[in-house]
Amino acid sequence: MRHARRPFALVLALVAGLAACDDDVTGPQNPGDVSFDPSLGVNLEAMTELDSGVYIQTLTAGQGVPVVDGDLVVVDYTLWLTDGTVRDSGTDVSFTLTPNSVFDGFRLGLIGMLTGETRLIVIPSSLAYGAGGTSGIPPHSVLVFGVTLKDLNPPV
Repeated sequence: MRHARRPFALVLALVAGLAACDDDVTGPQNPGDVSFDPSLGVNLEAMTELDSGVYIQTLTAGQGVPVVDGDLVVVDYTLWLTDGTVRDSGTDVSFTLTPNSVFDGFRLGLIGMLTGETRLIVIPSSLAYGAGGTSGIPPHSVLVFGVTLKDLNPPV
């Protein structure tokens, strides 16, 4: 398994986002309430909506065992705002998938992925940065992630 040796902006930003979430419901929080830039390829009707309100779509199939909470995962990712603006990206980013390691929408979107799979994940604001937003991400932002699962190690 490959381990990245740099600080992980994604993990730090996602953990910081946990503190930013709150129950303020002003602004468009849900994927169905926003328009997506065509460059993102988001078609909510073609995606699977999870019970949480997160939407997922497999773009490239993977193989092996599915990701579950507690797995050490290695991902490549790109984070976009709904207008197509790239806000973050990373390669070979590794972290243990737990409720406190990343914000809920990202964690829920990764569960079930297979090694080699590329997935489009659309996350409601309430499961991301919420009303507080964060640096470069406005309050109430629906987020779009493109994620490739490079590797995973189940917990020992």
